[in-house]
Amino acid sequence: MQQIEFINTNYLFSCPIVKFTVSDHEQLNKLIASEARSWRKDAHGVNVSNKGDSWHSPDGLMSRPEPGFSKISKMFPIAASTYAQQIGAKINIASYEFEANAWVNINKKGGFNSIHTHGRFHISGVYYVKQPAVKSGESGMIEFVNSRFDHHIYQELNSNAFAPKVSMRPKAGEMIVFPSTLLHSVYPNDSEEERITIAWNLIFRKKSQPTDPLPNAPKFIQPKNATLKI
Repeated sequence: MQQIEFINTNYLFSCPIVKFTVSDHEQLNKLIASEARSWRKDAHGVNVSNKGDSWHSPDGLMSRPEPGFSKISKMFPIAASTYAQQIGAKINIASYEFEANAWVNINKKGGFNSIHTHGRFHISGVYYVKQPAVKSGESGMIEFVNSRFDHHIYQELNSNAFAPKVSMRPKAGEMIVFPSTLLHSVYPNDSEEERITIAWNLIFRKKSQPTDPLPNAPKFIQPKNATLKI
């Protein structure tokens, strides 16, 4: 009797989202929150996808001297390298440098981010510094939108691989990394507490002369202009 046998699965055109956690993040997050609030007092925010009572800092977080900002910035290339490995990229990460930018989002009550992508970058990430606890509802959630035309498959198979949209609420101390072209938005903060995140973008750039191990302080090339796309 003939039988069909499984060989393997190829995840063609998938949209991988990788989650990280920062160990012992409590003190780091307190430090970053204090630095973010001080920055907000000293600088006018920019208007990109942020709406309502929401402050989006200027780009340039990775160039700032504050210890919390500096420490979290050093984690971005590590997350980027791990992301590349998780999706099966056959690259020598030591042969790359990074063009990157980062900023702070502080959403007070009613603050949210409208649907957008992060433009020409390769991957983007969000680190959760302060995430108010809620018992129910969508407050604090980030929502990713499927721009493909396969929603009808989801209606029958009920799989996130074909869902029209997926929402998640990461915890403080967690970081999510995703393709920069992925449409996403953030629901309004319904809490009386601030919601504080750090968002970043990154492009892999091949070095002209590869080096051996990944350096402790990878080279960052920061773009001169804000590059978020609505």
